[in-house]
Amino acid sequence: MQTFYPELLPSLENTNYPFIPAASLSNNSVFFLQGTFLDAQIYAVGGVGNYYISSVVITSNHFKINIGDSNNSTLISGTVQLPIVESIIELTDSYGRPAGLLVSEPSRLALFSTWGIGTHTFEAKQTTFAITCQIPVPDAGVTGFVLPDGSLVTGNVWFVGEDGVVLRHEVGEDKYGNPTDLIRVDIVGDPLFLQRLCNPESLFVPVNPVRTVRIVADNQTFDCTPDEFGNITIQMNDSLAADAALRVRTTDVGLVFSVEGSATKE
Repeated sequence: MQTFYPELLPSLENTNYPFIPAASLSNNSVFFLQGTFLDAQIYAVGGVGNYYISSVVITSNHFKINIGDSNNSTLISGTVQLPIVESIIELTDSYGRPAGLLVSEPSRLALFSTWGIGTHTFEAKQTTFAITCQIPVPDAGVTGFVLPDGSLVTGNVWFVGEDGVVLRHEVGEDKYGNPTDLIRVDIVGDPLFLQRLCNPESLFVPVNPVRTVRIVADNQTFDCTPDEFGNITIQMNDSLAADAALRVRTTDVGLVFSVEGSATKE
């Protein structure tokens, strides 16, 4: 029988793939065999490409493959438990986000058991992956938040403004002129921050505004209430006397009512 169109993986069996043809696959101490890995797909968040296996850490119960780029030698990693029963090595970054996979077989991965326990390091020229195995990840902006304890929050996130922080949604433009959603943050402060403390009675005297001003004149009573803005206007005029002596002025502590002039002597 003659095969005219071999499957992709068998056709690459005796090549360096998924590494570049120029990769030596050896650090002069240990080496990868051609076909140790059948295929690879790498899509690290924040990666810059030119991914390579930077080290393989072997212990008595597992081995860990670290993959890096020109900025970070341990950008992503994948772990295989011993004894080996897996054919797919899932790659994740330091926050546990999926970053790719390596395809192999348990019999091929058994090569690592001959290396011995320890850390085996490699240079980029020795284990760089083929460009077809590297999938660029678009810059989607903020994709997660690192909390003070080092954990990462991704997915749907609610922003809640409090203590004088106001959040608003706006529409802006990206560098290409396309509309994009923006979050505007205004920090205006909380005028009642003292009331939020554990013991407000000793630190804050609640405001007790004037709600009604009652005027009594000629056996008649008038109740003046604030307008829609909470304002009550008090002023003097000369509607009853041309030479009214009553004066009203404001001070830092409130209104002062006084009568100008001196008492008439008889």
